[in-house]
Amino acid sequence: MNIMRNIICMAGLVMLSFSSCSFLETEVYGSLDENNLYHDETSCMAGLVGIYDKLGAEGTYGCFLWGDLDAGTDILVYNRDYGKDYIQVSNYNFNNTDSKIERTWQDLYEGINRANDYITALSGRTGEECGGERMKEMFIGEAKALRALFYMNLVAFWGEVPLRLEVVRDLSHQQLKKSPQTEIYKQIIQDLLDAEPVCLSADELNAPGRISRTTVQALLARAYMWQAGYPVEADTWGEALKWAREVKNSNLHRLYQEVDGVNGYQAMFINMCSNKYDLTYRESMFEVEFYGNGLDKTNESGRVGLYLGISQGNQTDPDYPFAYAWYDGTRILFKMYEEGDARKWWNFGDYKYESVNGKVRKVIYTDEEKEKKTDGNPGKWRAEYDPVRPWARNCSSINFPVMRYADVLLMIAECANELEGHPTQEAVDAVNEVRERAGADKVGLDDFSSQEEFREFIREERTRELCFEVPRHMELRRWGKQYYFDRIRMLKEQS
Repeated sequence: MNIMRNIICMAGLVMLSFSSCSFLETEVYGSLDENNLYHDETSCMAGLVGIYDKLGAEGTYGCFLWGDLDAGTDILVYNRDYGKDYIQVSNYNFNNTDSKIERTWQDLYEGINRANDYITALSGRTGEECGGERMKEMFIGEAKALRALFYMNLVAFWGEVPLRLEVVRDLSHQQLKKSPQTEIYKQIIQDLLDAEPVCLSADELNAPGRISRTTVQALLARAYMWQAGYPVEADTWGEALKWAREVKNSNLHRLYQEVDGVNGYQAMFINMCSNKYDLTYRESMFEVEFYGNGLDKTNESGRVGLYLGISQGNQTDPDYPFAYAWYDGTRILFKMYEEGDARKWWNFGDYKYESVNGKVRKVIYTDEEKEKKTDGNPGKWRAEYDPVRPWARNCSSINFPVMRYADVLLMIAECANELEGHPTQEAVDAVNEVRERAGADKVGLDDFSSQEEFREFIREERTRELCFEVPRHMELRRWGKQYYFDRIRMLKEQS
């Protein structure tokens, strides 16, 4: 999408405005080293862009984090019969030489290395060299928040990993033992606490392509919530609830609502696929931004809607995008939705493509066909709405959401239940806000007899709302070792 392209202009820095210039199209400097970098606001912003850039790499949100590494769970599976015996992550038969695991590890640590280098360099600059002391604090704060996000992804998929806080310049810094997760969370939280007071507010940024103060607060809630789960099991539910409440109390974010008869959940994702930003509700709090179709001089595109999307195999009809659709949402997920829940036939495509004489047509399932469906391609992101032309087989401009306000509400519900030891009115109200938007039945305190019953209900609600967005392996793991294995074993129902 385009907001990452709207922050840096070649003629200079235009902060917080919409323009035709690019956040990722920055001037190429020559003969740069640590001594002549970052002596004005424009070059400081350019350095920050370089850290953001790694979020869109193939090994991160470009593909592997939400695809190869997070498939093979109770809600998402690789769907090619010819790939059942392949050595790949989603088949659980891989080893440490797997190229996708290696690429993800490299991209995450390269992002960390860029952040470390940038934080060190800017810490040695004067405020005047950064456009003012306030700008310097903001630049460093965003870099720390990005470093925290890279480490959160490492924890989500690896657990214990090396904790690097200094830039790697030679082989003497390359080898580093892994750190306990307690130490990694400590650094994640400290980085976010440092960033929270200095990042700009969401209404100042006026777009979700950069990390705002409320995004940092939401990431703090997520980090504390993850830390409270397995295997660390820290007593941090209260801190998680505190920061989730901070986001809610800011009144800067709301759930997207119905537009022209289209349910708000569906309309929000249509906007996301269409390169349109919602500056009224701001439900999407932070997105990894992609741009273009990979066919021009730069490639800042991703694969959302193509690899994770609805299958369309005709390559000759320019009016419909080709989509590999390598994954299926599972029967387990399909069964979680009640009738009338607008998320069901959005997260699962309610149509298919047919090709006749080289032309494609979109065929909506009949009610009878829907009744026979038990699973299918994820329809959360749909390539047909991508406005960039021509469509490309491996590249889309659809953004990937890292944090939505719906997640914040569900964190409030989960954390309140865990902290108080029983369902609370605050928790029920939060989850009902999400369910009401979806058209699902609201629930009441009397519907739950225990903390455990409400706990399982929240887990299912998070799955219904946030499927394919929040790392599923991490969700299952933090809910307990036995819970993780029990859910993975349920995949035998899919075969």
